[in-house]
Amino acid sequence: MFLLCTICALMVFFPDTAYASSEMVQFVNFIQKFNKSYESAEEFQYRLSVFSNNLQQAKRLQREELGTAEYGVTKFSDLTAEEFRRYGIYSNGVLDLPNIKEATTAATFPKSRDWRTKGVISKVKDQKQCRSCWAFAVVGNIEAQWGIQGCPKNLSVQQVIDCGPCDDGCKGGYPWDAYITVLMQGGLVNESEYQYQAIRSTCRRDLHPAAWIYDFQMLPKNEENMASYVGNNGTLTVTINSVMLQHYKNGIIHTLHRNCDPDYVDHVVLIVGYVKGRTMAVGSQSEMSWRNGGTTMFNATHWKQKKEGKCLPYWIMKNSYGSDWGEKGYFRIFRGKNVCGITKYPLAATVLFHKGKHTSCPT
Repeated sequence: MFLLCTICALMVFFPDTAYASSEMVQFVNFIQKFNKSYESAEEFQYRLSVFSNNLQQAKRLQREELGTAEYGVTKFSDLTAEEFRRYGIYSNGVLDLPNIKEATTAATFPKSRDWRTKGVISKVKDQKQCRSCWAFAVVGNIEAQWGIQGCPKNLSVQQVIDCGPCDDGCKGGYPWDAYITVLMQGGLVNESEYQYQAIRSTCRRDLHPAAWIYDFQMLPKNEENMASYVGNNGTLTVTINSVMLQHYKNGIIHTLHRNCDPDYVDHVVLIVGYVKGRTMAVGSQSEMSWRNGGTTMFNATHWKQKKEGKCLPYWIMKNSYGSDWGEKGYFRIFRGKNVCGITKYPLAATVLFHKGKHTSCPT
């Protein structure tokens, strides 16, 4: 009743019929779909204003989209850009990384890989309002690596948040912090034994680990090496710029550099696969004709294939925003152009069937 009264009252203050009938209706539908609630009419009006601004931002991103991604209303559409950034980690151009072993990769790898089809990827989870993406991605990587060796796991993210000596729990961390925590704890217990609370609590040390790692390693920072690893070995944690994700609905993200700075990375996700696709050379007849609308029969076909994602190379990414976001909790991003900084910190666990070695925090 309060909501209906508030809507009626606000419509009085918005004489613009299009605004009242379009954006107001979208906002009410958004509230109902995502079960949102606001404490006062003032907050409702403020969030409506934020929602309206986000709709305009999504429309701008759509106009400038180079891939197949669609942008619009998501569960984050009533948040400012600053508020949305609080779901990620603190971005810092210069980080004091620990001494991480560099992985080697094979020269050949499959044209495509999707580890979800092998039954080794656990269900999508929701980090909620805890800056724990770094923990979710690393735990997902360890789960998958165990699954690839024949032992699927569903491990505790909360244990990483509670027991990490190098991170700030729900205030943020980095993927290497999570790997170091797993090494120092001697492994992770099952999710059922140490469930997610979205808040940092006292570390529990009375449980027996269900999985562990031997070490972790950094991939060479280029997408061919990353694809070789994912194709032949398993999943990867990567740190990206999250700015496009606030408005992302589906499709393959490929945007202008200015929209997603690759040097500003603030969100950790898990690569679970890729498709090789076919990249159009910049300035080629196909690429130029596509940008000009694809007027010939050949280019009209190419446009249809592009919009369906058939000729674009992309990564398949598992996120930690819940299954009510994106493509059932996943998203896709163009592969080959370091979109949103995906090559900056590609990391993976080394899983062997004996307990991990002791390590310490980086200095």
